[in-house]
Amino acid sequence: MLSQFFILSPRGDTIVFRDYRGDVPKGTAELFYKQIKSWKDTKGTNPPPTLKSSNGLHFLYIKRNGLYFVCATKFNVAPAYILEFLSRIAGLCKDYCGILNEEAIRLNFVLIYELLDEVLDFGYPQGTSTEVLKSYVCNTPCDVTYEQSPRAKKPGIGTPSRTLPSHAANKPIATSLDAIRSQKNEIFIDLLERLTVLVAANGNILRSHLDGCLLMRSFLSGQPEIRLALNEDLTIGPEGRRGYGGVVLDDCNFHENANLELFEKEKTLSISAPDGEFTVMNYRVSGDFLNSIPFRAYTTVEEGDVPKSLRLCVRLRCEVPTKTSASNIIVRIPVPKATVSASHEPLGVGQTTELRLPEKTYIWKIKKVDGGSENILIMKLNLSEMSKTAKKEINTISLDFEIPMFICSGLNIRFLRVFEKGKPSYMPFRWVRYITHSDSYVFRL
Repeated sequence: MLSQFFILSPRGDTIVFRDYRGDVPKGTAELFYKQIKSWKDTKGTNPPPTLKSSNGLHFLYIKRNGLYFVCATKFNVAPAYILEFLSRIAGLCKDYCGILNEEAIRLNFVLIYELLDEVLDFGYPQGTSTEVLKSYVCNTPCDVTYEQSPRAKKPGIGTPSRTLPSHAANKPIATSLDAIRSQKNEIFIDLLERLTVLVAANGNILRSHLDGCLLMRSFLSGQPEIRLALNEDLTIGPEGRRGYGGVVLDDCNFHENANLELFEKEKTLSISAPDGEFTVMNYRVSGDFLNSIPFRAYTTVEEGDVPKSLRLCVRLRCEVPTKTSASNIIVRIPVPKATVSASHEPLGVGQTTELRLPEKTYIWKIKKVDGGSENILIMKLNLSEMSKTAKKEINTISLDFEIPMFICSGLNIRFLRVFEKGKPSYMPFRWVRYITHSDSYVFRL
């Protein structure tokens, strides 16, 4: 039983607010944001998903793309249940707005309020199915506009494009009859993997695992059957590690609508896709991956030429195939507490650095790195005093990155077919994308 629901921007501005029971005083959104900021300032970490204020008020929240989805209540509710409910509200906002960000929420706030009236009744959660709610939603979404990159390649005359920009799937589902008729039949599939890697100072991998998922976003008319085939040499379970060369998943689970009759023999599954975005499959891989880890870092730390200074050299090598490239790389390097300033030698194109003294962290950003290439950062740290532990304080390097069209597990989509009964010429547009992200990618020094 929930008293209030609200959505806050990263700055703490209230975008959407709904009071369902009237038993909570006003100003709860400001109180929640103050607690979040106070926790971060005092403890230096992100607060837990459940918070309790001094007046006995409970806050439960999730954070998606910088936005806070928050519920406030005075009752003793099940936290896991409410957090799952908030996740489904965030998914509804993405399905009906096309993309989940502050601009989309502000443009479609009337639609968001209409959705909230359907999914919450006097604070009690109701149905959150995207397909079912289409019958009760009357407002049409406002699309978020994107600027086309001047470098985008245009297909020739009469030649259909074989690629789309990354934001092509960020469009709302069709709710009105006219929108359904004019909607292009498309289906988007994302194979996403998040890496967790810990590398020792001697280069040995101490820990490595990945969490992957197969996301599907459907904009198809009717009730077609989607047939999806994965690697023929796919093995699920620890017994698959006895052999070599195949794709091995430790465990996995599938969507409730997935038909797995042919999965054991042919590694093919079929599903009747509901509207919006949903997860077809979740999986996990630990230990050695079929493809090598994408980055290696080699670091040296020594005393500088001038007193009270340190010289740090970081060599970052990208070990993905040469035809692949990583983007949005962020390297975080801890610096000693006595650091006063920092300087670096000239960098390559698309590279920037920043010293964050309050966090005692040096940030190295690289826009793009091609497979097989190396980037070197040589920096000098000026210290207020040189202590015996100054070098030891530079103990780890962490990476954030994104690699399109690269998967460490080796999982691959062999084919994607769509069938509609009574329509042999049913040929929708099918788009597949592979992306690898870093979750926790750390090198010890």
